[in-house]
Amino acid sequence: MADLDERFSGDAARHGQRRLAAIARAASSVADAGSLRVTLDVVAREAARAESIAAVQILLIEGGTLRVVGNAGSIDGEGFPERLEQCRRRGARPMFAEAFRTARPVVAVHRKRTLMADPAWEPLHEAMGASDWDSLVAVPLTVRKRVLGVLNAYYAPDTVPDGAAVEFLEAMADLAAMAVDSADLLARSRRDAAASERARIARDLHDSAVQHVFSMRLQASALSEQVDTDGTTDPHVVRAVADELAGLAEHALADLRGLVLQLHPADLVELGLAGAVERHAESVAAAAGLDIDVEIDLAEPDLLPAEIQEDLFRIVQEALHNVVRHASATRAVVRVRVQDDAGRAHVAVDIDDDGVGTGGRPPRSGALGLVSMRERAQRWGGTTEASDGPRGFRVRVRVPVPTAVQGLG
Repeated sequence: MADLDERFSGDAARHGQRRLAAIARAASSVADAGSLRVTLDVVAREAARAESIAAVQILLIEGGTLRVVGNAGSIDGEGFPERLEQCRRRGARPMFAEAFRTARPVVAVHRKRTLMADPAWEPLHEAMGASDWDSLVAVPLTVRKRVLGVLNAYYAPDTVPDGAAVEFLEAMADLAAMAVDSADLLARSRRDAAASERARIARDLHDSAVQHVFSMRLQASALSEQVDTDGTTDPHVVRAVADELAGLAEHALADLRGLVLQLHPADLVELGLAGAVERHAESVAAAAGLDIDVEIDLAEPDLLPAEIQEDLFRIVQEALHNVVRHASATRAVVRVRVQDDAGRAHVAVDIDDDGVGTGGRPPRSGALGLVSMRERAQRWGGTTEASDGPRGFRVRVRVPVPTAVQGLG
């Protein structure tokens, strides 16, 4: 009997270790993965691996609409929401609905037997019957007392989930809820950034193109008055006004082209991050008469998520925009490279110019360009530093490469 107790104690300890390891791996995925679906699939898979679980589903419920956002195991999530709705119309009562409503876990022993015997569940009989499971545990996904969805765990036959199993699933559900909440905050941040970007472009339009067009209208009126005089028109005056009008039109066109480039970084899709940065630097150099050196060292840049590439491109774009508008510089250097920082790969973006800098004063923390760069870096857990350099001004951005990407290198 003592040997049996000792063996049981050892099995329980090993089971507990598996649960802790699963939580740690899932937590790492929540911290590092860029895709919500990939993250939640990892959480579902780790939960199934640690327990005697045939399948795990992670469901989001928004405005009465259900979505399968994480899946592992042998229950097919394809078409699940639609077939479930058919079951509900036939009178079926999903157990996870109670977990969602009460914000408390629900354990349904021998749930498959009951479900397969109920005609109301017939639309899901094929999907649920094909999987070898018996009992169901439904755990709510809760963030700040708000229930976002449910984690369904379908336990293998001859396995009755106990209190420790439910606590483990609650921990996994908390990680899933954190991932969903982080994705929601990121989407909201992007919407706010887009609104801020539109406001900045509106200000740039007013400060540049609109002012130029207004001046063009005044010059056109002056030109009209010169032409309307009775044979006393001075061609030199007319030519001077016409030349000024043409210059204003050229400036307005250049400003509008610059704003269009900011709105549509098509080069990023066509050329990738390195090519887009190089082409943009060439465009700025040609338009502003600025000498810009570009140094790029990115190993397999296409492995970076597209969202990170776009934010890095926008950071370079904003930094060069500031150089042109505020630095009175003749030369700038743009460096984009991957470097190791405390054992973790980071993308390092450095922009230096030889302009006037700030005269030793710290840059305004609320300056729109710096705020935009800082927010773009922070979305990915990165940092931004802006200060006077040896000759002018410098911007330093560090964005960690997602762990999943590093693992492919």
